[in-house]
Amino acid sequence: MKTSDINITYAGQCGFLIASESTRVVTDPYLSDSVDRDHYSEKTPWKRLYPAPCTLCELRPDIVVISHGHDDHLNPDTIKEYLASGGDACFVAPLPICKMLEKLGVKEEKIIRARAEKVISIKDCEILPLPCAHTELHTDENGAFFELSYIITLGGRSIFFGGDMSMYDGLTERLAREKLDILLLPCNGRDDTRTNNGIIGNINEKEASELSANLKTPFIPMHHDLYAINCCPEEDIISAAKAQSAEIIVLKPMQATSI
Repeated sequence: MKTSDINITYAGQCGFLIASESTRVVTDPYLSDSVDRDHYSEKTPWKRLYPAPCTLCELRPDIVVISHGHDDHLNPDTIKEYLASGGDACFVAPLPICKMLEKLGVKEEKIIRARAEKVISIKDCEILPLPCAHTELHTDENGAFFELSYIITLGGRSIFFGGDMSMYDGLTERLAREKLDILLLPCNGRDDTRTNNGIIGNINEKEASELSANLKTPFIPMHHDLYAINCCPEEDIISAAKAQSAEIIVLKPMQATSI
């Protein structure tokens, strides 16, 4: 496959636009304040630290990749607004949660049911789903994973999109078998207080930096800057990367980098 420049634009939380000249892929678009409205409480005072920087329509996706069914990843408000505006992208999501997309009005023929290790080809993009542990690995009665990470290959470049993830045995070795150009990794971590309040954690800045260093692949942090009760300071992420000799690219909302 011919290699060409790929632009990666950060849209907040786990949202990115990954774009070549011909194809535009958006990951986990959370472009509303519905978590604030629907889940705010004294124990979990959800309040966005910055407004949604764009709409999904403005990102003009050909493909929308969803890692799992939580509201800040598969966001009903974002998707319904997009569909009402005439959006007709293909949606790739873990098989067990595809009914959520159907209920939101995504057309059957636009839903691609993803299963781990089954390559998906759309236009000139290849998407390889991998098992994802959102603290733990969760499967339905048929062994399909509720949460997935993805290797997105576009323009000859391969991007690992972790989604909400924890490390598990064999993950580093599995990723080392791929020729990855960049990692998109959550860095907000986890602790007992958040766990006790129903906030499911991710890898932290040290684990993200260690994975990046082990794979000798640069990473872009995500899921670290939107909510004060579930974030990690940018300076801590940069410091952890420096300690591990990991290459890091930090993006502000709607900033982009090329690979």
